[in-house]
Amino acid sequence: MRMRATRRLSVPLGVVLALTASGCAVSGSASVRPASMKMTIGYTAIGAAYSDLYVCQDYGVFKKNGLDVKLTLLNSSSQLVAALVSNSVQIGVGATTATAAGAMNLKGVDLRYIALPIKRYYMEMWGRKSLRPGDGIKGAKIGLSSPGSLGDAAMDALIKKNGWSKKDVQKVYLKSTPAEVSALENGAVDAIVTQPPTGTKTRRKGFKKIMDFTDLPVAANAYTVRTDYLSANGKAVAAFTKSEAQCLALLHNNRQAAVRSIMKHSGVDNKALAEYSYDFFNRLWAKDPRVDPGLVHDAFAATVAKGVGTMPKNTDVFIDNSYVDKLKASGFIGSLYK
Repeated sequence: MRMRATRRLSVPLGVVLALTASGCAVSGSASVRPASMKMTIGYTAIGAAYSDLYVCQDYGVFKKNGLDVKLTLLNSSSQLVAALVSNSVQIGVGATTATAAGAMNLKGVDLRYIALPIKRYYMEMWGRKSLRPGDGIKGAKIGLSSPGSLGDAAMDALIKKNGWSKKDVQKVYLKSTPAEVSALENGAVDAIVTQPPTGTKTRRKGFKKIMDFTDLPVAANAYTVRTDYLSANGKAVAAFTKSEAQCLALLHNNRQAAVRSIMKHSGVDNKALAEYSYDFFNRLWAKDPRVDPGLVHDAFAATVAKGVGTMPKNTDVFIDNSYVDKLKASGFIGSLYK
């Protein structure tokens, strides 16, 4: 089996996401691919947060576990549910708030979270030198990629933590991470919220890091599948979770390999930027990618608070930790760090 290169996928949102965002229910989804070791994994932004996928691809880990994987860059977190619904991707990773909206609102589309490699907001705010953390960003225009993105959720969490009104900062949605950078550089916004190394690159244009969001817990980058895919492709999902555990260990154990992959996939040719990104994320990447039920509950609650969906009685039903738990119980995950 051969591993396919990363490509960008633009999934038509159409009625599906419009209804999801409004809290309306829709039914029906593309038929799932039966019993296959071939899969497309969709991720939702350019940056070092997805280094687990990068090293899995670059160092043949997926292939060693019998998988034929294609990595696909989606335009935004808002497209993740649509990609899963249409079966354009079989495993998706992105902001849990975005998938929670689909899980609550799309009838006939049952989603499960199977792995969680990062449990903190890994976003940074970069902007004008005159801005200061805390109340110093009140009144500022903050550039974000899209509603429901991790950056958007991070700003909501910051507003809630500080007891601010939503009017205290002005969110500006710019559709993509590159557009955020352009808007900052041309003065359309005062600051942007991105993951390293994207925001970090703006320092060469005279911008500074204002703050990061890593003190705020969240189910960031939760790997998500449709339940019918999970039922038909348990062997492939087991191989994926094994690969994920191995690649997280590779990140922790091999800084040079990780930095090379970050440079290759994150659009930076500056090694110092890639090393900065690695050091930022190395403290955030989990060794045990078990999904935290409390963080999933919080993601659903935050989504409902924005007027999208009705809170489920039990959000644990959207979690399947059985694959990670088997790896941990067998001693496999522990053996990766000896």
